[in-house]
Amino acid sequence: MGLDLLNLGTQGVLTAQRQLNTTSHNINNVNTEGFSRQSVVQETNMPHWVSGANLGAGVHVAAVRRSFDQFATNELNLSTTNLNYSMDTEANLDVLTNMMSSIGAKRIPENINDWFDAVKTLSDSPNEIGARKVVLEKSRLISQSLNDFYENVRQQNADVNKKMDLTVERMNGIALELKDINKMMVKTPGPHNDLMDRHEKLIKELSQYTKVTITKRDNENSFNVLIGGGHMLVSGTESSQLKMIQGTPDPLQRRLAMVEGNGVKAIQHDSIGGKLSSLFELRDKTIPTIMDELGRVAVGFSSEVNRLQSQAIDLRGQVGANIFSDVNSEQAVRSRAIISGDSSAEIGVFIDDISLLKAGDYALKYDGSQYTVTRPTGEVQRLDPTGNPSTFFLDGMRVEIREPLSAGERILLRPTRLAAGDMKLEMNEAEKIAAQSYASSATFATGNAKFKVLQSGDLKEFQVVISPAANQFAVLDMKGKMLLEPQTYPPKGPVTVGGTTFELSGGAAANDKFAANLVPSEGDNGNLLLMQGLQTRKVMDEGRSTVIDLYQNVNTEVGLKKATATRLTEVARVETEAAQSRVASVSGVNLDEEAANMMKFQQAYMASSRIMKAADETFNTILQLS
Repeated sequence: MGLDLLNLGTQGVLTAQRQLNTTSHNINNVNTEGFSRQSVVQETNMPHWVSGANLGAGVHVAAVRRSFDQFATNELNLSTTNLNYSMDTEANLDVLTNMMSSIGAKRIPENINDWFDAVKTLSDSPNEIGARKVVLEKSRLISQSLNDFYENVRQQNADVNKKMDLTVERMNGIALELKDINKMMVKTPGPHNDLMDRHEKLIKELSQYTKVTITKRDNENSFNVLIGGGHMLVSGTESSQLKMIQGTPDPLQRRLAMVEGNGVKAIQHDSIGGKLSSLFELRDKTIPTIMDELGRVAVGFSSEVNRLQSQAIDLRGQVGANIFSDVNSEQAVRSRAIISGDSSAEIGVFIDDISLLKAGDYALKYDGSQYTVTRPTGEVQRLDPTGNPSTFFLDGMRVEIREPLSAGERILLRPTRLAAGDMKLEMNEAEKIAAQSYASSATFATGNAKFKVLQSGDLKEFQVVISPAANQFAVLDMKGKMLLEPQTYPPKGPVTVGGTTFELSGGAAANDKFAANLVPSEGDNGNLLLMQGLQTRKVMDEGRSTVIDLYQNVNTEVGLKKATATRLTEVARVETEAAQSRVASVSGVNLDEEAANMMKFQQAYMASSRIMKAADETFNTILQLS
């Protein structure tokens, strides 16, 4: 009897002690991030069959159970991914909107408008050198403000790449920690309550960076961890490593990849989610859009000003030179094609029509027999280049294939990406501003041919006349005297008569006449008036936008994206808080409940110890009787 009582008391004390230990563990970790409440599962021992009856044999601890809801945890991880994507997107766009509303950025439209004011002042006295110098200074400020803002955006792009490196580095660290936890769980018998808390805490952190899926391995106390669209980061006791690799064909547009043995496999980042997805979206979509639109401002303004310069004469009677750097310089033409370093292809991209010019990447591909191009909208178009070199026209661009692409090769065309950074003031002499238009009132043209004087010589006044059949042209003086006998139209290149050189494109109608007056006329401001008109002339987006409109549009677009991101963040935060509440309701420690348990288990402990004392007293009594 004494031994039975002693066993029962001992079992009760040990069980109550285990309950007290677990309750104390819960209380100690009430503020520990990621801790899940634990509880002791106690069961009745198998009864003893004695004298035709089952006698109770006491209690034992069956397990220490970890309180968790896997569905709620998965929901929390997913909402954490969405929240961090939205928060990072909002924060990144906030940086860009602040940048675009900064004093430096505001100077872009302000400097352009100041330039128009300076041109207007000059038009009142076209020969005044002081007013001409003001126009040149305003021109310098425009190019400088565009250069500065481009550099700020480029630096932001570089910062994003650094953040990507740090994010990938931390994700690799988490993968190694998860692998080590899996190893410990495989080596030691379960349950692994505290290890599972560490495991889930790491998964929650990983969920900030990317979408995470967890699967339990069969017949093992370990888990697989998949990221994004199903890429295995941790497989039981093995883990993979992520790295950033060079992009193709743009090496600077680095991609996410997973190391597999001795090789690497690129990962499509569209389905990654979390902070990493936000960084990719910022680098590959938002920042390029700003750079492209800023580039369109630079190309649109500088090319139009240079074009007007070329249609007039300066104070010295010479055809106007470029005020800004030529948008079709050889360096600019080559820089618009992004080609892999090991490619033999050579592409030149000229900008012929700014009204058709669009922002974005054009992907040019060659399959060995057919060229195709994918527009920024995703539309795929077959191309049939002609001429020597092979040339095709697309959205205001003239693309020369100087050296062909290899079969299967892909290159990128970016017509305006670098333009804001490359724009420079070319002119340094105020006398070279061309105020006087050389187009004569005698001009009569119904076709769409382009007439341009390239160099002024002894011949100052002349007219180019198209034949009734529109297959020949002749050069006459203003009185009708023949200066150049009829030639085949259109001419194959520039035409020089009396030291004056001009070019005439195809497209003229029958009997069209192009007249030029290169005689300097003091006070003539015809070309300056045309320059003033550029302020309101819709020369971009097929006649729908002015140059300044482009800047205002991209500013508005970024602001709208930021507002959308803010709303999405608010929604994601509500979802995350709800998910956290569901997890806390199952896994969280309630101090009131634990305090009540502490008192209950203390009483059980004391009662069980009283059983042991009774057993001791009974045993001593039996000994005394014997």
